[in-house]
Amino acid sequence: MVFSKLKAILGSGIQVDTLLHEKHVVPGGVLKGEVRISGAEVDAAVESVEIEFTALVEDDSKGEDAAGVVHDYFKTEISGKFDLAKGTAHPIAFEVQVPWETPFNNVEQRPLVGGMKLGVSTHLSLDQALDKGDLDWLTVEALPVHKAVWEALEALGFAFQETDLELGTIQGATVPFYQEVEFWATEGEFHGRVRELEVVFVVGEANTDVVFAADNSAELLAPDLNSTIRFSLPTAEPGDVTETVKAQLTQLLAQKGA
Repeated sequence: MVFSKLKAILGSGIQVDTLLHEKHVVPGGVLKGEVRISGAEVDAAVESVEIEFTALVEDDSKGEDAAGVVHDYFKTEISGKFDLAKGTAHPIAFEVQVPWETPFNNVEQRPLVGGMKLGVSTHLSLDQALDKGDLDWLTVEALPVHKAVWEALEALGFAFQETDLELGTIQGATVPFYQEVEFWATEGEFHGRVRELEVVFVVGEANTDVVFAADNSAELLAPDLNSTIRFSLPTAEPGDVTETVKAQLTQLLAQKGA
């Protein structure tokens, strides 16, 4: 269980504790917890309480060593207006869906290299003022479709290198960033034909689009079309996709002339 606290707001002495029942979640799953609001020095009128999902996103235009920027990409209200009497407490239990497009930073209990951080924060709106609490960092497990593509690439001789988040919206997505998962061809039939493969997932509840970019020197937001290919897989039950991935890679390299 994880606790975070908001500082006193507008001198009212209100304290907000957020308790997450579990920090390990999955896209499309449920995040459960409780927000405990207490300690007002005077009667107060709370306008709303929200849970917001956030991600630490790199900005390549500022250089590799630049600090990432926290981007809020989804929020949901867990309480509307209520009065908080002086010295009283007000607990709010919540269950919110983790957005399907939430990136993953863990595969089969293995944290991914790349320093990507994902989390949630609590917003309290009070007397037309808004205060955001500290972030609670989350571990987001890969979906079946992520794992299926990952396992297929490993079977074809690719090795995972790192993952990060980049600013920009891939076609079909709604969040203001995209996750790149980078693999290198270290052995097998694709070794020597492609060095670096970038993989992007545009996740939906039923189906997920997979984007492969092979040795692509352009940005994925405006790629060299000969260097990219896009295909769709079931999100929850993709099965063994090795032959599908192999066929897509073969087609991609053919259009590159590799």
